Amino acid sequence: MEQRLVCDTVRDLLPMYIDQMTSDATNRSMEEHLESCGECRAVMEQMKQPVQAETAPEVTEFKKFLKESRKRMRWFYWFMLAAAMIAVLTCFIVNLATEKGLSWFYIVCMGIMTAYVPAYVFIVSGKHKFEKALAALSVCVVGLVGTVQIVLYYLMGTGDIWFWEIGLPIVSYWLVVVWMGVFFRIIFHCNWLYVLAVIAFLAIPGNYFTNRLAGYYEGVGDMLKNFISDGLGNLLAAIFLLLCAKWWDCKGNKAEKNS
Repeated sequence: MEQRLVCDTVRDLLPMYIDQMTSDATNRSMEEHLESCGECRAVMEQMKQPVQAETAPEVTEFKKFLKESRKRMRWFYWFMLAAAMIAVLTCFIVNLATEKGLSWFYIVCMGIMTAYVPAYVFIVSGKHKFEKALAALSVCVVGLVGTVQIVLYYLMGTGDIWFWEIGLPIVSYWLVVVWMGVFFRIIFHCNWLYVLAVIAFLAIPGNYFTNRLAGYYEGVGDMLKNFISDGLGNLLAAIFLLLCAKWWDCKGNKAEKNS
C-alpha cells in the first residue's frame, strides 16, 4: 500500500519533473524511485514521447470541402476561359471572312475583357473585393468606349470622332456617380440600399447631362418631358430605397436589442 502511494505521487510529479520544474531535493527523490521502479520509468518514457494531435472530424471535413471548392473553382476558370476563347475565335473567323479584315472583332474582344477582368479581380481579391472590381471595370469601360470609337471611325469609316466630346464625358460622369455611392458607404458605413438611393438620386442630373451632350434637347419642352419620364422615376426610386434602407436599419437595431 505504501509503495502504491509513492508511485502515485511520483507519477503526479512526472510532468513537472520532465519539464524541469521541480526542486533539486525532489529530483533526487524522483531519480531514486525511478531507478527501482520499472513501471514508473515506463510511464515517464511514454510521457516523453511527442504527442500527435488528432484532427477533429469537423476539421477534416472542412479541409476536404475547401479542397473540393478550389478544384471546382479551377474547373470554372478553365470553362470560362474556354468559352471566351471560342467566342473570340468565332468572331475572328466571321469578321475575317465577311469583311476580308478585322474591324468589329476588336470590339468583341474588348467587351469580353470588360466582363471577365472585373469578375476575375473580384474572385481573387481578399479585402475590398467590390472596390477593386469596380476599379477594374472603370478602366475597362473607358477602354471599351475608346475601342468602339477607333473601330467605327478608323476601321469601318462610319460616324465622326465623338469620344472626347461625348463618349468620355458621359462615361466619366456615370462612373463618378457609381463611385460616389461607394464612397458614401465607406464613409458612413451604411448598407447597400443607401448606396443605391444615392446612385438613383444622382441619376437625375445624369440623365440631363447625358441627353444634353447627345443633343436630344431642342427646347424646354424636351427637358420637361425627360424629367417626367426619367427624372421623376429616379426620384421616386431614390425615396423608396431610402425608406427601405431606414426600415432595414430599424429592423437590425431591434434585433440587436432583443439579443
